Amino acid sequence: MTLPLSQQLESYVPVYDVIPENWESARQILTEYLKKITNAVNIREIGWFLEEELLSGQQFFPGTSSSPEDQQFRSVFRRVVNFGALPNAGTKSAPHGITVTENTSLVQPYAAATQPLVIAPPQAFLAIPIPFSSPTLNENIKITMDATNINITTAIDYSAYTRCYVSIHYIQEL
Repeated sequence: MTLPLSQQLESYVPVYDVIPENWESARQILTEYLKKITNAVNIREIGWFLEEELLSGQQFFPGTSSSPEDQQFRSVFRRVVNFGALPNAGTKSAPHGITVTENTSLVQPYAAATQPLVIAPPQAFLAIPIPFSSPTLNENIKITMDATNINITTAIDYSAYTRCYVSIHYIQEL
């Protein structure tokens, strides 16, 4: 029985409670179970968010080349940048530390900024996702990346958001 591609790629490991008594039959089933378990463990999203390059556990679709060796899934890397405070109506840059080559592709950059809790009344906790899109154009926040830096651009003062972490997901192969 051949499973559809969508089921071949999912990380669900079915529970089976019947193993044949015959060793040859049992060995085939156990080998398949071990492959499914190994694949499920290896493709999970890894929960470590560190300021260094690490495998995220995600896999990106195979490259565009037609050669068989290029038809392997590509590993997604993640790096977190402690960006600090957001800018006051301008662009702020912070080094991302990624070695960019001709094979580097950005998959997903995102960030979140926090304005610390104000103890005096009124108590307020404010946080904002980045990029941020608002119907009021000057409230938008843009995130970009170049070969050296991660850049966040604001049109108004967001400097009260003193904690910002940027998560960069990227691949290093075509």
